[in-house]
Amino acid sequence: MSERVESEGFYEMVWDCDHCGTKGLLGKSQRHCAQCGAPQNPDKRYFPTPEQQTKVAGHSYEGSDRYCPACKAPMGAKANNCAQCGSPLDGAREVRGVEAPIVTKRRRRIWPWVVAAIVLLVFAIWWFFIRTSSAQMTVVAHRWESTIPIEQFGDHPQSAWHDQMPAGAQAPVCHRKQRTTKQIEDGEECHTERHDKKDGTFEQLKKCKTKYRSEPVLDDWCDFTIRSWFKVDEAKMSGTGLTVVWATAGVPTLMPREMQPGDLTPNLGTRRQGARSQKLTIEFANSTCDVDAATWRKYADGQKVKLEVRARSGDVVCSSL
Repeated sequence: MSERVESEGFYEMVWDCDHCGTKGLLGKSQRHCAQCGAPQNPDKRYFPTPEQQTKVAGHSYEGSDRYCPACKAPMGAKANNCAQCGSPLDGAREVRGVEAPIVTKRRRRIWPWVVAAIVLLVFAIWWFFIRTSSAQMTVVAHRWESTIPIEQFGDHPQSAWHDQMPAGAQAPVCHRKQRTTKQIEDGEECHTERHDKKDGTFEQLKKCKTKYRSEPVLDDWCDFTIRSWFKVDEAKMSGTGLTVVWATAGVPTLMPREMQPGDLTPNLGTRRQGARSQKLTIEFANSTCDVDAATWRKYADGQKVKLEVRARSGDVVCSSL
């Protein structure tokens, strides 16, 4: 996000006299103490309070002051010789600047605490839930559950956004509803910074970023009917052993369309079987694992198997089967 920067002008730094103790002398216009005549010590410059600020009208920044190598007095960037003692300023170093805090609300630095809490949480999760060890476990039983969905062809209610309605949607009734949000510019958030120019002045800068607010974006939400196959019931069975049994009572004999010859449109109310599914579970003394058919048939009841288990709970790590 770009930041808008606006200069609010140049202001005098202030300094305190080392010799007589006079305070609040102006850094640019008072190079000597008004009480005792002592030269300004640039290391003692500081920012004034907002109430003490004195603006420098028409100031043109030429560069940082330099220490006179002989008498240490601050001289302007364009000076060739010290106005205090006459010494040449060749190779003179810049005066020290003053860092100013950003004038804004101070926030407590909480990120070290957040990082520490995250590290502690990750360690606790590893210790209690992830840490494993090897153990010999006995297969207690094989359990299975079979499901045959029952589908019916007819008109069924659905809802969707207007641009997402499927082909063949009938009798749509739409109303306005919030779908998302958008960000709208809503003024600016600004803070003030003060930068020591090291020539007895500081520049006050106003830095602003655009604020945004969220506004709802409305769209058409539609209720409609669609003529197609929908699940209306299911036939379930469960048991133990390695032979899975499928329910037959009350289950239509018509199989899914992809298993039927031709492409005839069924009559309304026609029922058929949906895609079959099964849940296969290997049971141990204190835990169970849902597995695929190959893994399920790999082990026999009563067989001892070396597996990974959770170090704390003793539960089997199913991926080690």
